[in-house]
Amino acid sequence: MNILIATVFPLPGGGIWSFVSNLSAYLVGQGHNVDILCTRDNNSKVVMLGTETVFDLSQYRSYVEKKLMRSVPHLARNPWVYHAELNRYIFEQGVTNLDMTKYDIIHAQDVISAVALSRVKPTGVPLITSGHGFLTGAIFHQYKSLNTSTMDQAIWNSFIIQYYARLEQVGYESSDFIHTSSQWMRGIIEKEFKIDTFKIHTYKYGVELSHFKIDTPIQRQPTKKIILVNSRLVYLKGLHNLIEALSFLRYRDKWECWILGEGELEKSLKESCRKLGIEKNVLFWGNTSKVKEILYQSDMLVLPSLQENQPFAVIEAQLLGVPTIVSNAGGLPEMVENNKNGFIIEKGNNRQLSEKIEYLLNNPAIRDQMSKYASQKGRELWDVNILGRNIVQLYSKAIQKKKRLW
Repeated sequence: MNILIATVFPLPGGGIWSFVSNLSAYLVGQGHNVDILCTRDNNSKVVMLGTETVFDLSQYRSYVEKKLMRSVPHLARNPWVYHAELNRYIFEQGVTNLDMTKYDIIHAQDVISAVALSRVKPTGVPLITSGHGFLTGAIFHQYKSLNTSTMDQAIWNSFIIQYYARLEQVGYESSDFIHTSSQWMRGIIEKEFKIDTFKIHTYKYGVELSHFKIDTPIQRQPTKKIILVNSRLVYLKGLHNLIEALSFLRYRDKWECWILGEGELEKSLKESCRKLGIEKNVLFWGNTSKVKEILYQSDMLVLPSLQENQPFAVIEAQLLGVPTIVSNAGGLPEMVENNKNGFIIEKGNNRQLSEKIEYLLNNPAIRDQMSKYASQKGRELWDVNILGRNIVQLYSKAIQKKKRLW
């Protein structure tokens, strides 16, 4: 098969890249041809990874701006929606330069690219979309972080949220089939967006297990217990709750929290650490390519998200035998067996989070038991070969469906 994998987000980087890179490596290994389309330089370019194919999007900006102002002039009063529509249409203009007749299947990695590609692709080429997360919910949390005094229901009823909800719905409606990795995301698509069940196929994420093979025992370097966070520093990830939970911990000379990642809340999170007197215990590493090496040194991974689908941070931690403490948000409870390979806590419950962290810090035998189970169970759950076979079957099903219709 000739396969186009496409997203409006920049690659490499992020959870989408973890999915795309593992899946594409499997597909190529099975003899398929894979092209990966993404954006670069703040959505100013569309590029085909590994090639010299680059489409400059700046040439379309003036044309799309004029068309938007003629068609929907009121959008200018809402910058969030205006810029979302502007960038969506500019992306759509850019991908019209691509010869899509050579592809047997197009696999979108987000609803925005799904909407754009559905409007310009050849009619006979099927479109599959992977729902990696609840976009409307993510926008809700982003808006909430900037408007903390606004009631939740008022935000859900706002024009901004209604716009993204409709965009997300159209993306799924325009897809021949939809892939989700969690039952939580499947439920969102079915119930919130009223998509027919037969269109939705749920397969867990997968990685190349050989990349997580530990040939020799790992020599730990830290003298303190390490609480690890691997996450973007944004409101959605609930790190403000973690900082408060850490402030409740005793014996501060016995532990450190290492936070991997960057984001808009870095300054405020550091300020919270200072105010709570734990700035010496919390280290901000920024983005790093040494995630596995750091995981080897860690005693637990903590992810107290307010919304989450199926993060690769948890997958990687489990494969390397690191117990995980996660909130009960989204698809996280589907990844962790409570009291076996980690703990599931109520989202936003900082006291409960602190208690579970302290329990693991103080019980090395339990940590070791959870570590062994996490590694064993992880190899059963997160094999890219299982994911790859399922996705190839879905591609074939979509192609056959199109052939019957056309």
